[in-house]
Amino acid sequence: MAKFKTHVSWGVFIGVGLVVAGLIFSIFSGVESAIWIFFAVLLGSFLPDLDLDDGVPFQILFGLLGAGFAGLIFFNFYQEGERSLKILFFIPALSFILIRFVAGSIFKQFTHHRGMFHSIPAAILFGLLMIWFSHIFSIIIGKELLIGASVTIGYIGHLILDEIYSSTNLSAGSLFPKQSVGSALKFSSASRISTFVFYCVLLALALTLPETKGFFTI
Repeated sequence: MAKFKTHVSWGVFIGVGLVVAGLIFSIFSGVESAIWIFFAVLLGSFLPDLDLDDGVPFQILFGLLGAGFAGLIFFNFYQEGERSLKILFFIPALSFILIRFVAGSIFKQFTHHRGMFHSIPAAILFGLLMIWFSHIFSIIIGKELLIGASVTIGYIGHLILDEIYSSTNLSAGSLFPKQSVGSALKFSSASRISTFVFYCVLLALALTLPETKGFFTI
């Protein structure tokens, strides 16, 4: 399995390549679109390791989610005229703790490394989730599908790199594949419940998002 820094470097390489290709073939234009696409690929490049307990991706994502929701709650209260310091700081701080530590702890209990997060459906699911978030936060309107596809590309890039590292075992002085070979680019996990949940959420998003539900119409 490749290390976090290797995945980030690989994500940067894919991101730059995708931005250059997009500009050359006029898929998009403008600095803002290029920046969003680059960071979407970079985000996707470390998301598969979200199920690695206490790993860097887990700490980054749950930390950002906690801080993001805390910030939204703060500004929402402030814009509504709330000026009590206890409310303005206590409730956002509580929301950060609930997301970062409570929700994070629950997430750890129901996930294990190289499970369903290392799969093709997960790559598609996170791409759809990015489209959903793009709608909520109005990220480069009209380019939501492109942003979601960029996350999926970065995600699959991570899985491919893991398979490359699993196909050889040079660190152990052997050319034979590791036992983990084939555990990244898969369509299901050993847990039927996890597989079922992933496919249900994936289908629900695909049927409701305006960018994808058209594929299901006859």
